[in-house]
Amino acid sequence: MWTEWAKPVAFVGAMLPSPGDPPIEIPPITFPGLPESWTQAAIVVDLPGQEAVGMAVALADRGFRPVPLFNGTVGPNAVIDVEQITRALGAGAGVLSQIGLEPDAHPAFLLDSRRGEQIGAGEPGRYDNRWVVLPQDFPSAAFLGSKAVREVIVIQKSTLTPAADLAHVLYRWQESGIRLKVIDVESGQVEDDAKVQRPSKFRRAWYVAVALLGLRRSNAGGFGSTVPQQTAGRSGFYG
Repeated sequence: MWTEWAKPVAFVGAMLPSPGDPPIEIPPITFPGLPESWTQAAIVVDLPGQEAVGMAVALADRGFRPVPLFNGTVGPNAVIDVEQITRALGAGAGVLSQIGLEPDAHPAFLLDSRRGEQIGAGEPGRYDNRWVVLPQDFPSAAFLGSKAVREVIVIQKSTLTPAADLAHVLYRWQESGIRLKVIDVESGQVEDDAKVQRPSKFRRAWYVAVALLGLRRSNAGGFGSTVPQQTAGRSGFYG
């Protein structure tokens, strides 16, 4: 039901665990605010790298179906370490295969909160694999409603404020009557009936172009390519 939104990029380099690899860390869900089963909720997990995958496995044990939206590719000297995600996906696949999810299980959409990392992004020779999420990366409020989703729970770390790109998605859902809840797994704080402020450039025709400005697309799909070395020529341009 939710495979239409799953991004294949991370699975291209997904690595099966070797005998020496540690098992995937599955965090205990001890913080408040999560339902015991999928009932009327969908979840957005916006945590760093492999932590998002570990949380997905824990949520699958509660009946939620993980939907990876990771969209950065693997490359040498990368700005964002995607390999830790691909290893976690490989390790988590075995665990998930043992969990019998219902066909109509509600989704847990997985994001890497490091996707907009700025450190090293413009350095020549670095593999710039930063990425953003856009409204079309998620199902519409109407589709969620048709699958009995009435509430979306956002799981984050160290903040109760959703990332700027994600806010464009959440605000659309909020406008259509879907309740929002935000959980900070580090502090344990829960914001019930959260209200997302109208984002800058909301529904502007050129928002997508602005959001993608400065990001590098990969020929294989997703985001990522090497920042060119700066070589001065007679024209004064850099290649």
